[in-house]
Parts: sequence; structure tokens; C-alpha cells
Amino acid sequence: MSSQSFEDVRHLLNLYLIALWGQSFDLAVIPAASESSAVRPRIDQMHIRLPSSLSQQGAVNARRVYIAAAVHAAAHRMYSQPLNPESLNARQRYLVELVEDARVEYLAFSQFPGLRRLWLDLHPLVSPDPTPFATLMWRLSRGLLELEQSKDEDFMVRKAITLFQERIAEIEEARTAREIGLRLAHDIGQMRLSMDEGSVPPMAVYRDDNQHLWYEEHPLPKETRAAEQATEGVQSGAQFEEAAEGRQLAFTEIPMVARGTEAGYRIEAVTEDPQLTFFQTSEDEETHPSRYPEWFARFGVERENWCAVHEGNAKEGDADWAPAVLAANRPLLARLRRVVGALRSRHRVLLRKQETGDELDLDAALRAMADIRNGQEPDPRVFIRTRPQDDQVLALSLLLDLSESVNNPDSVSGRPILDLAREAVLLLAETATDLGSDLSLAGFHSQGRHRVDYQIAKNFDETFDAAAKSRLAGFEGRYSTRMGAAIRHATEALLTRGAHNRVMLIVTDGEPSDIDVFDPEHLLLDTRHAVIEARQRGVPIFCVSLDPGADRYVERIFGVGHFLVLDNLRHLPERLSRLFLRLVSKKF
Repeated sequence: MSSQSFEDVRHLLNLYLIALWGQSFDLAVIPAASESSAVRPRIDQMHIRLPSSLSQQGAVNARRVYIAAAVHAAAHRMYSQPLNPESLNARQRYLVELVEDARVEYLAFSQFPGLRRLWLDLHPLVSPDPTPFATLMWRLSRGLLELEQSKDEDFMVRKAITLFQERIAEIEEARTAREIGLRLAHDIGQMRLSMDEGSVPPMAVYRDDNQHLWYEEHPLPKETRAAEQATEGVQSGAQFEEAAEGRQLAFTEIPMVARGTEAGYRIEAVTEDPQLTFFQTSEDEETHPSRYPEWFARFGVERENWCAVHEGNAKEGDADWAPAVLAANRPLLARLRRVVGALRSRHRVLLRKQETGDELDLDAALRAMADIRNGQEPDPRVFIRTRPQDDQVLALSLLLDLSESVNNPDSVSGRPILDLAREAVLLLAETATDLGSDLSLAGFHSQGRHRVDYQIAKNFDETFDAAAKSRLAGFEGRYSTRMGAAIRHATEALLTRGAHNRVMLIVTDGEPSDIDVFDPEHLLLDTRHAVIEARQRGVPIFCVSLDPGADRYVERIFGVGHFLVLDNLRHLPERLSRLFLRLVSKKF
């Protein structure tokens, strides 16, 4: 068979992809208006688009060419993340794309070894373009697909294979392709091989055009947003199917009012089709959540009103807890207060001629005494008062991760992580209050995107009194960690404060996750996006991680110099408070 149409193989391709990854992909034909004889597969925000027809390539029939193209594009969907094209020239972009193709194919054929042979059969030894640069790119592409099987002795091909194999431990991270690609682009640039920037060197016929790798942030079109919002309502009996790990799961929406139960999701073991049941709150229990977007890095879009954050006061706990903790840490608190006193003495404004104040103004007092002796009415403003400069007031939002994992015991002390974190937060809050900072103290957990609970122990306008400390004592660890939504909510609250300096400090014991997200990278990258947005709006964010394994992800989220990983929680109260004072000293 010399050629075959897309419609003839569409069903086969869908079944093939489900068999590989346990999920379906939206396959579509490339519109006829944009198709030409040299058209390549492409990936857009919603679809994997393939040519309307493909021809046999050597000994590989057209159907297998379609399979190779669909699987390659699906591998991008599974493993690629949008890359930043800023300041990259054409050669650098092409090399990054070439290495990213090799990276996603390696991840795919590591799971399904037969894919490498399928792709190699469509990657002949000889380049279709004999020019030096195009020939080298072709040999690099094939060499990175063959890796240890490659017999190509070209110096640059061997170097590319070596760089790739040295980074195998980090190959799941999207930044690896960018770093290897830029290294190769630099070395090839030293060879003075010219690249025609008006054209792209030929690629294997099954590979897509890679334009999806360079998506830049942009909002959804108005008509798309309107369509999404129109489908947000509850539709009784609506059923959705989603595959996970090769199993078909049925999620059925069953509207009901659940008395005595919590709103959110409940998943129960059943003998028939698994069901995800939505419990609607009754009218007297209904809340009015704040809605926030979420960043979908895989598609390069931010979906508006995606998450619902429910804000409320935390329930009160043991009223005797805070006094006992403060008494047990009295020496540490005294040391911290000495540091606070030194900071308070810096950058303060001296206000003279005050009717009340911190100390007597001797010059004003002498003038008042002279007025009295002369029979004149004295000026009562004989005191001096000090206050911080307006531009030195600090607004601090302190967020505590209250997911289920904080109930786990600390490996050293055996105490629950939440107990240690609560004590540390109490001492930090006392320190911030002594310093005169504008403080908000809250915890968060989530039960899917429709239910992110934001529990407040102390609001900005409240004093850190016994009631606030009791609410801190009442914090409990439950459910999951949709951190991006909590950060966006806290950012909005911080931006309402009149302070010139704002800081958000997050205490967490793990990476972002939630019950309705199956891609481990999705919420991590959404949280990173929320952190970047907050900093652009003037709210720097610092993270204290209580997870000994956080080094593999925390820098990706918060950036270099904006996090602290604690392996031993014994000294957490002192480390956390001193970290805050160090951050504050930079502001003062």
C-alpha cells in the first residue's frame, strides 16, 4: 500500500495510544487550507494534528508512518514543557528542539523498547540534504536516537551522545534538553558551520514541527472562555470518562444534599464502575469562594476561574497550648526579642512635641517650666515618640501546609510534623508581632480544584491574641496540597495592605498534589507560575521545606536563594524565626 488517509487509521491510532499510555489524545487532521506537500505533523493547544494522507517510506508502510508520528507527538504531550524562546537564535532553537525530540523519545522507548526500532526505520543513515550543517543535524538526530547502539564516529555526534548519557539521571526534567542543546549550539558555532536561518534542516518524516515547544503565555480567546464558563454548571447525570494507568474510570456527577457530611469529593470502593460523587452543600452551608486561574504548562495556557478557594476562620483548639509552648521556649524567645530590639532601633522617626510618648523632651520641658514661672500657659507637648518609617513597615503572610502528610511523625523526635511546625509558627508570629509587622497567619489544604480550604488563624487587621493562638492550635492536617491557588489567594490579600514591603513565607512538608490531578508536573509548574506572578506584582515568596527530599523540586518552584530545606526539625522554631529576621533585616 503506497499511501493511506488519516481517516482510515484514526481509530487505530487512538487505540494504539490508549494501549501505550492508558489515555486518549485528541487526534485531528491538518486543515486543508494549511496543508501542502511538505506539511509536517503539528501539536496545538487542543489537538495532535496529522496530515490528511501519508505515503510509504522505504520499507515502512504508510500506516506505520502514521503510528510513528502519532506516538512521537503523544510523547511530547506526555513529557514536554513549554520553553522560553527569549534571546535564542535560530541555531540554538533548532538544537534545543533536536535534543528535546531525543529526550521524549528516550523516555518513550525506555517504557516501550519497540518504539526505537520503529523510529530508526524512518531515520535513514544518509541525510536528504547534503549541505554540511543539515548533514550534521541529521547525524546528531539519529545518533541521539541510537545512543549506545550508534556507530557514528563523528566527534560532534559522539560528544552529543556523551552529554545526553551523562544527564540520564535528570532526563525527565525538561530543562535538560535546553541545557544540552545550548551547549551543542555553542560548540557547533565554533566550527563555523553556517545555517540558513530562512529554512529548517530536514527532519525525519514522522516528527512534528516543534512549534508547540515555544508557546508563550497568552489568555484564552473570549469565545473559548465563554464556552468553558457555559459548561461549568451542574448537569445532573453527566458522565465523563478518563483513563488512568491503562484503566477506564467512569466519573459520574450525582447532585445531592449531604447532611452532616463535608462538601467535596467522596470516592468509594464499588464493584461496578468507579464513581466520583459531587456532594452539594445545602443552602445554609453554602459559601462564596474566591476563584483563581491555573496554569496548564503543557498547553501554554492559563484557564480562568479554574480553582475555588474557600476562606474561613480555623476552628479553635486548646487554649492552654500557646502559653505552654511560649513558656517552654522562653530562653529562645528572649534571644529573638533582643534581635528584634536592635532592628526596631534602626530606621525610626523621632517625633518631638507630643502630648504622650516614650520619653520626656528635656528642651520642651524646660520651656514649659519657664512659661509656668512667667505666668503663661505652658505647651503640654513635652514628650518624644518614635515610630518606624512608613517605608519600613513590613506586611507578612505566613502560610502553613495543612495536608494529610503533616500528621506523619518526624524521623528524629517521633512527634507529628504538624506539632513541630505549629510551635515554630507560634514563635515566628510572636517575633513578627514584637517587630510591629503587619501579620496574616493561615493554613491551607485541598480536595480538588473546587475545594481549596484557606483557614485563617490571624487576619491582618486582628491582634495576635489568645483567640488567634487558639485557632493556630486548632490547625489539623487533612487532604491534599494545591499550593498555587493558596499562593494566589494570599497574594491578593497582601496587595491590599498599605505597606511598602511585603513578604510571603510558606512552610510545607512536600510538593504540590491533589486528588484530581494525575500529572505530577502539573501542579508543580502551576505553583512556580503563581510564584513568578506574585514576584512580578511585588510579593517575594520564600519557602521553608520540611521534606528532606525537597532538593529535587523546591528550587524549580521558588528559585535559587528563595528556599530552605530542613533535614532535622529539632531546631525548626529557632531556624524559622531567625530566617524571618534575616529576611526582615534586608528590608530594613
